[in-house]
Amino acid sequence: MRPLVARLGDAGVAVAGASLLIMVLLGAFDIIGTKLDRPIPGVLEATEALMVLGVFLALPYTQAKRQHIAVDLVVTRLGPAARRILDLLTLGLTLFVFSLIAWRGWVLAAKSVAIREYANGIVPFPVYPAKIALAVGASLMVLQILLDLAAELRGSKAADIALPPV
Repeated sequence: MRPLVARLGDAGVAVAGASLLIMVLLGAFDIIGTKLDRPIPGVLEATEALMVLGVFLALPYTQAKRQHIAVDLVVTRLGPAARRILDLLTLGLTLFVFSLIAWRGWVLAAKSVAIREYANGIVPFPVYPAKIALAVGASLMVLQILLDLAAELRGSKAADIALPPV
């Protein structure tokens, strides 16, 4: 299961990176176009949708690598048992929050697909792909956290388990 989730996480971070690159290019071309009195219509809507991909599809990979931003001022002063308890508590809370996000994300994505939801703007822009990406990213995050929690309960750090390179 871990290799499958790792491959899906790698694919997600690749799509997230591509979406960030597209956002940068769209923004740059829009600025140039605005200076030439030819702004690109729909850039705002596209950027909003791409931002969801950039954030939610990168989360599982970031969790697998344990690369989230952390402040270790207190944690480094704790003993191994307290750190383990804190890790379990953190993983449990994260699992709870992302389970809710995934659940509601799928509900909203299904509604959005059913009505073929589009953003209001100069250019009609579909919203449902971003809502699907949110639900997929949150669901992959739940799977990754479950794997990390299982590894933590077995006594092996999830970050110590070799993951295939990106």
